[in-house]
Amino acid sequence: MTTVSPLQTEINSVIALYSNGQIQEALGAVEALIKEYPNEALLYNISGVCYKAIGKLDETVKSFEKALTIKSDYAEVHYNLGVTLQELGQLDDAVKSYEKAVTIKPDYADAYINLGITLKNLGQLDAAVKSYKQALAINPDYAEAHNNLGNALNDLGQLDEAVKCYEKALAIKPDYAEAQHMINSLTGKTSQSAPKEYVENLFNNYADKFEDSLINNLEYAMPSLLKKKFLNSSLAKNDICRAVDLGCGTGLCGVEFRDLTEILIGIDLSNKMIAKAKEKNIYDELYINDLINGLKELERKFDLFISADVFIYVGDLKDLFNTVSEYATKHSLFIFSTEDEDGDSFHLRQSGRYSHSKKYIAQLASTSGFKLEHFERSNLRKDKGQWIVGGIYILSYI
Repeated sequence: MTTVSPLQTEINSVIALYSNGQIQEALGAVEALIKEYPNEALLYNISGVCYKAIGKLDETVKSFEKALTIKSDYAEVHYNLGVTLQELGQLDDAVKSYEKAVTIKPDYADAYINLGITLKNLGQLDAAVKSYKQALAINPDYAEAHNNLGNALNDLGQLDEAVKCYEKALAIKPDYAEAQHMINSLTGKTSQSAPKEYVENLFNNYADKFEDSLINNLEYAMPSLLKKKFLNSSLAKNDICRAVDLGCGTGLCGVEFRDLTEILIGIDLSNKMIAKAKEKNIYDELYINDLINGLKELERKFDLFISADVFIYVGDLKDLFNTVSEYATKHSLFIFSTEDEDGDSFHLRQSGRYSHSKKYIAQLASTSGFKLEHFERSNLRKDKGQWIVGGIYILSYI
């Protein structure tokens, strides 16, 4: 019969509290144990996990670093530290932590996956490919590794190989929405909308470097451009009491439009993007939701609807336009941008984003009670060094 030590019994109790969602109680219990056993690396690891669960990332880092001063070859703590640094946007340091984890534990597939994600976010695509392949050498049935390898190969322009990776991911995990979406985009199939899970994961992973990447690397200035076009129009005299930022992201549009409205509300699918927006302290209310359900659950009328570079993840806009119409007041304004498309509909591009034609938008506007007041083509942002051309729209509700 195996005897469990008193310390292990107490650790098991802490883990039980954590597993039951009693994070503060677990943290209090493990901090008490640390006072009694100050040289137990495991306790600091548990402490770090608890701090991370309540969003205290600086304390999380301190706990993991303390664990590593006691036990420097603790692979799981190097991994946990890497995850935290990645979340803090300290990508170079996160890479170092993941590399230490796989050096200590060469069969650590999860560490190779996160290393690949971080390297990809740093633009080191070849190194990311190598890391994903190492994860797959350890676990060939790792669906996320196949999918992530597909993403890296896609960015490298190796489209046929990318499709094969997505297909392998889908064979292992038939409900893998992101893999199916990317297969559609690369094989010319246009779906109605990007899966919620895909968009949520994309922006949760992107949140920490979102603004730096958009503004400094992609030369993105659409929020300020939307405001400028609005102020230069005859519609600028309209009174705006309540505005809603649909797909608010980190709050770039909110910064521009805050001074034009008494109340500003933001809705976004990504909890990490919402957290970044909250830091700006410019929104009166913020909600984690998709655009349609977000509006329906608010059940409020708005004078202004803003949506910058959001419809690239929504193909069929009919239901959204009808919902916006439902919560519009007389003379409400709907200001947004799209990626531009020839023809009379919408199209899923190889990038995984949707483009919309002016004719399609004009038809939707008409059938949902809006008048197209202004349209012009403009550069949206750069992608692989080339400008993506889009449309700027101002609609009024009639």
